[in-house]
Amino acid sequence: MSEETTGSGLALLPGALSGRKLGIARRIVLSGQRLTVEALAAKGAQPTADERERLHAFDLATTVVERVDAGGEASRLVVRLADGEQVESVVLGDGGVCVSSQVGCAVGCRFCASGIGGLRRQLSAAEILEQVAHARAIDPAIKRVVYMGIGEPTHNLDAVLDAAQVLADDGGVHERSQTLSTVGSTRAFRRLTDSSVRPSVALSLHAADDALRRDLLPRAGHEPVADLVAAADAYADATGREIQYAWALLDGVNDRDEDVEDLVALLRGRRGYVNVIPWNRVPELPFATPHRERAIAFVQALRDQGLFATIRWSAGVEAEAACGQLRRTRALGGSQG
Repeated sequence: MSEETTGSGLALLPGALSGRKLGIARRIVLSGQRLTVEALAAKGAQPTADERERLHAFDLATTVVERVDAGGEASRLVVRLADGEQVESVVLGDGGVCVSSQVGCAVGCRFCASGIGGLRRQLSAAEILEQVAHARAIDPAIKRVVYMGIGEPTHNLDAVLDAAQVLADDGGVHERSQTLSTVGSTRAFRRLTDSSVRPSVALSLHAADDALRRDLLPRAGHEPVADLVAAADAYADATGREIQYAWALLDGVNDRDEDVEDLVALLRGRRGYVNVIPWNRVPELPFATPHRERAIAFVQALRDQGLFATIRWSAGVEAEAACGQLRRTRALGGSQG
């Protein structure tokens, strides 16, 4: 695909079309197909002369500049934005796509590559949605969207929720099939509860002890973890859907017996489950992945004490497309600073 971009992409459409025609145009683009006057007419949305002029040579405003496949498990896409910044998204092998919500990230989780170099800027709703369009050009069967790429979605919540609404209305992705991954805040959970579209939520927990969590997630906010879990539990009650509690398993850091006990005490009786993700290596970062046997034993210990817990061996590790490995400057070959 050419690195040149033309047109203004999905952001152009609300000014070019309205009503039924706008919805049809979005459905065409979000299906991974090229939007043309002929494609609109074929869907029974014959454009006027003015609309034809506005849509002349329509193209996405973002461009895939690199694609790395991981043995059929996943494909990592480096997506260049109109201003030259770039993000990454991942076409998953199970009918899903993982999209970014920011260029960089301000949270600075110590075990995650995405925050190295900090936050550059927010993505627009159109830039988020175009990642789905690029992914569906590869796999038209995508029915699941996860906001788990580069960035903290609740720090750009207006754009994320706008994108989620468009996907629910015109992208064929029900709100329950959209998962927002967040380090959490009680304010964000209140906003999600009041939103017209309410995605499923994965709360990035990683520690049940406040001091350890502040060390691992230094800029995630200082609300007690018990308050975050209570807010997540209330959201689960409001939506009728369980919360996924994500736990990046770090050797010797949060895989100890005391971590099991703290986590059980924190989550017992809550509406959710623990998704344990053995850490995916990032060369610059001073952590290690637990041995497979230790990871399995950690999950089994949670189950033995009554928690529903799963373990996820990440797809796409070889292509650096797994959780915690996405970066913002890879295709340019630059440093992360």
